[in-house]
Amino acid sequence: MTTDSTPKPDPNVETPVTHIPVLEPSSGIQLLLNPALDESQQHKLKALREHVQVQVLPETDDYHAKETAFLSDSTLQRYLRARKWDLESAKKQLDGSILWRRSYKPEMIDPKEVEPEVGILGKISPSHSLTGKMYLNGFDKHGRPTLYLKPRYENTKPSAAQIRNVVFNLERATRLMPEGVDNLNIIIDMAGSSMSTSPGVGISKQFLDVLGNHYPERLGVACIVHCECESRRIVMVLFMSYEDLVSSPWFFWPFFKVISPFIDPITRSKIKFVDPKHVYEPAKDSSKEHEWVSLFEYYTPEQLEKDFNGGINFKWDFEKYWQALLDKTGNPF
Repeated sequence: MTTDSTPKPDPNVETPVTHIPVLEPSSGIQLLLNPALDESQQHKLKALREHVQVQVLPETDDYHAKETAFLSDSTLQRYLRARKWDLESAKKQLDGSILWRRSYKPEMIDPKEVEPEVGILGKISPSHSLTGKMYLNGFDKHGRPTLYLKPRYENTKPSAAQIRNVVFNLERATRLMPEGVDNLNIIIDMAGSSMSTSPGVGISKQFLDVLGNHYPERLGVACIVHCECESRRIVMVLFMSYEDLVSSPWFFWPFFKVISPFIDPITRSKIKFVDPKHVYEPAKDSSKEHEWVSLFEYYTPEQLEKDFNGGINFKWDFEKYWQALLDKTGNPF
């Protein structure tokens, strides 16, 4: 693996604190374009289009416009790619998503509904009045928006509301995607988390189900930070090459071993581990089975938070973050 040449921020230079998330990509992003469709794939795309066209709600239905917007060629291609261009399999999965979206209406989740999940920490810690367990901030080199997950700030018990918050964030992330971008990244910072603040198996399985079934081909990479373990060998055995995780405490690994069977192979292949000993460069002993990575393989400093050696000195402030996000992505929808 080649050494990354991204300019690194000077740790001795103090950058001003900001409470406003970065909701625009840097100029000069390098789009990851999918290969042009061959003749067979074009025929399958046409067939899938014909299949869904007869199912679209009538124009008199209030949900018609949102459903037709969802059923774009880009969406159809994502479902076909996810099913390895198996037309019948793609039809079945897309049919399920159409029914789910009509019932769940993910793009119409009112921000006020998920505010308790986003902003109110309650009595968990008297030193915090607001949380920051899940939020959007920054883009990678390819223009993919970043969803941060910080389990240590968990403020609610496992419930359907937690999944609604996840879906709300996935939908808002799609609105931030520049033209030609279909994916988002996830950075999971496990530092300071505990068994009591980490999601249970049930919620994790629901999250994976929603992501895999209704947002196929949406995940770019998932970076896990602060993933500490006795040895890299144990990491490889337990994690089996999921995307990008940062700084995970001891209990993460047996937990992941439990949920790993529910993670499809495509998603697993996108999980990367951030090596705390190689902040700026990937570990030299990376193998094909599992890679320790540097976040700078994906990010420039101006799009990465200072806590991860980037240049954004972002400090969570619910009111300012929430207003900026809704101004950019729509309020209420």
